[in-house]
Amino acid sequence: MRISLISPKWDKMVLTYPPLGLAYVAAMLERKGHEVRIHVFSLDPTSPLANDVDEVCQFSPDVVGISSMTNVYFSAMQTARLVKEKIGCPVIIGGPHASVLPERTVQEPDVDFVVFGEGEEAMVELVEAIETGDSLDNIRGLCFKKRGEVVKNQPRALLDNLDALPFPARHLLQLDRFPLRAQNGDMMVTVITSRGCPYDCSYCFKGLFGRTYRRRSCENVIAELKTIVDTYGIKNFYFIDDLFTTDVKWLTRFVDSLVAENLPVRWQCLARVDRVSPALLEQMYLAGCREIHYGVESGNQSILQGINKGISLDTVRQAISWTKQAGIMTKGYFMVGLPGDTEETIRQTIEFALDLDLDDAMFSVTTPFPGTRLWQELSRRRPQVEFDQNFARAYYFNVNSDNVGVFLNVSEISDKKLLDLARLAVKTISDQQIKRRYKSTFGALLGPVFWQLARIGVFRAIGKRLPILGSRRRSLRSRVQLERQWSCEQ
Repeated sequence: MRISLISPKWDKMVLTYPPLGLAYVAAMLERKGHEVRIHVFSLDPTSPLANDVDEVCQFSPDVVGISSMTNVYFSAMQTARLVKEKIGCPVIIGGPHASVLPERTVQEPDVDFVVFGEGEEAMVELVEAIETGDSLDNIRGLCFKKRGEVVKNQPRALLDNLDALPFPARHLLQLDRFPLRAQNGDMMVTVITSRGCPYDCSYCFKGLFGRTYRRRSCENVIAELKTIVDTYGIKNFYFIDDLFTTDVKWLTRFVDSLVAENLPVRWQCLARVDRVSPALLEQMYLAGCREIHYGVESGNQSILQGINKGISLDTVRQAISWTKQAGIMTKGYFMVGLPGDTEETIRQTIEFALDLDLDDAMFSVTTPFPGTRLWQELSRRRPQVEFDQNFARAYYFNVNSDNVGVFLNVSEISDKKLLDLARLAVKTISDQQIKRRYKSTFGALLGPVFWQLARIGVFRAIGKRLPILGSRRRSLRSRVQLERQWSCEQ
């Protein structure tokens, strides 16, 4: 069969990372002999949706599958409607949001099937059943309509052996169109080596994997890296596991294997501050690690305890110090507007981020997403709250956009004050980074002087013409606006 898999449009946003979830599904379908295309609508937010669907029509698919995170759900429904109008083929919805609300999703008029949970095997079985006309009743992880009634089959057990999956079908993605780049500007691709997270932070989505944690083998991951290097010439990788450093024994074997293989690669990853050590970080550097992103979230210990983060501020300071000593760049992720947050606690978070002297930082506005414990707690307190189109504005990583607005505020301050503080946080960190750049460019004595002069209009215009500073400013702006999507879709 001919199958189109669609990553729908984000509202005025470009998708930063290739959709690995769709690429895994595509690889499984290709293994079974199906002809597959992946269409990433969000690479061009200015293109009319009708034009994007016309591209799908040119392929003449027998089946269309659409992946949906919560913030693009309504975009996915618009896509399903146009697909039905122009092609008329069966439409399948999968992804995080469909996994949280499968019965509701399948009741949409233009949706025929919902695959919930881990989707690779269920998609293969569903496509084959559509092709042969076989019964759908025994396909686990499937929700569908039968004679006007919603049927939800039993959930599918999680895959025992992740090594059994084929590598993602990256040949179906136009990798050079994605804006993900290494520090030197070279192309970077995402890789995932595990699924799930054993921790229980209240803001985190667990709808796909629960609190399970499964690892691919070191050999399987290294084979994928070699394939990417050999096929595409790409040598920069971002390991987008929820927490790459969770299994320290596995990670130690992995970095030792990378060193032994002498692969010419550079990489970055996501980590917890309490799952690193000086020795491990030094070995990670030798294996090519050049940047680690840590989830810090807050600079107030009580707020951290309230979201069940399970770390201390001292542990954060220690991990950042160790990482910098190992020669690895550091980036911190922070959230403003967490439960219990006040203006004082948010300002403490901003000051804490400054004191850490990170190479980069990102501030997100807290939004309780369906499927998280934060959403459940909000629903108990405010039963009238419903999922609606406001979630299309949930650019938690793009607080400088005029289109962003705070909604479902769970903090102790007003929406306006919360957004103002979020933007203040971004500006404060950006100023610190630029000031550091002046110091490294002009020296410890002249750097601060030139920095002060640059804040005056006429001198700022001159400073922007300096290549080394102008490029840094553009880099900071793009990273604030584009980096990090929720890992569920990857």
